[in-house]
Amino acid sequence: MNKRIEKIIISYFDNNISETEANELAAWLDEGNRDVFNEYVMLNFSVEQLKSVKNDIITSSWDKIETDINKKKSAKVLPLYLKKISRYAAVIAVLIVSGYLLTQKTNPVINETVSIGEIKATLTLDDGSNIALQNGKGYNNKTIHSNGESLVYETKLNTKHKTKTKETIYNYLTIPRGGLFSIELSDNTIVWLNSESKLKYPVNFKKGKPREVELLYGEAYFDVSKSTKHNGDAFVLKTNNQTITVLGTEFNVKAYRDETDILTTLLEGSVNVNNKNNNKTLIPGQQSKISNSSDFIKVYEVKADDEIAWVNGMFSFKNKPLKEILKVLSRWYDLDVEFTKKESEEILFTGVLRKQQSIYRILESIKTTTNVKYSIKNRILTIK
Repeated sequence: MNKRIEKIIISYFDNNISETEANELAAWLDEGNRDVFNEYVMLNFSVEQLKSVKNDIITSSWDKIETDINKKKSAKVLPLYLKKISRYAAVIAVLIVSGYLLTQKTNPVINETVSIGEIKATLTLDDGSNIALQNGKGYNNKTIHSNGESLVYETKLNTKHKTKTKETIYNYLTIPRGGLFSIELSDNTIVWLNSESKLKYPVNFKKGKPREVELLYGEAYFDVSKSTKHNGDAFVLKTNNQTITVLGTEFNVKAYRDETDILTTLLEGSVNVNNKNNNKTLIPGQQSKISNSSDFIKVYEVKADDEIAWVNGMFSFKNKPLKEILKVLSRWYDLDVEFTKKESEEILFTGVLRKQQSIYRILESIKTTTNVKYSIKNRILTIK
């Protein structure tokens, strides 16, 4: 990218672009430079700023840019998730529109390398044996197939021998810190598991019984196979202190061991959230919250796409305190976090950030608007 075009892009985000510059930018994009533009913005714009561009002169040019960005399938880190990306492509547009240019490349002296998270998991079979799953390492047996990027169980829900099975066989899928993985269960339900999560599930579901799985801890996004395809058998997800019953839907559950609240966010369909003493039925766009210290179920309206940005390889934070943000980052980059001052934990930050960039670039983005300082030593991130 030449310096002239770079200057025009900066002028655009500074809301100081002329009609001539806007036309020049549009022409440059039409010359086949949309990928270059997209990559440049993804690398240099990250935190909320310039929420709207008020200069009407460039509206038509920006429409071309935004339309192309929305069509861009950019989550290279998650090839197995491509079927879901079209829904979340708007997240990229949010990144562009609410970006802030890191004009000063002031990365600190890097004392150690912090790896970016990757696709990896551990499969535990019913005999107790553990199988490492990761890119380049496939695994197959009679009912399980993995190319190292996802795990698929053969569909045997309605077979005759299935109803004669006396004992249900369970497997476990564990995602470590710095990991991510997906699994297709034997009923064709697809589950995406975030870092530091563990799922317990049957190798096969029994006909005439609820399709029951358990999220032992962590975060997972479910695309549930409709009950109409399984003789009306409901899908049931259990977590600590709650049970979710669905007939066919898409939802996200966040139930980490180091967090006091369990959050269930519904994208499509309908789910019933039950914690023995209370129950609530959610509609799309709603989120339930259950505290470990209370039986009460609270329901909120949320922007569901923000809650599942992680499936699309993004972090999406809106007025979140640093304490919550860095807890999320610590899982993906496998770091521990310390604050030298308690008040720093409550500093708010808003931004949409790519997961496939270094922790140092992420922290520089946060530093730009919060003015906090940081250091990383012995895998401990210290916020000063």
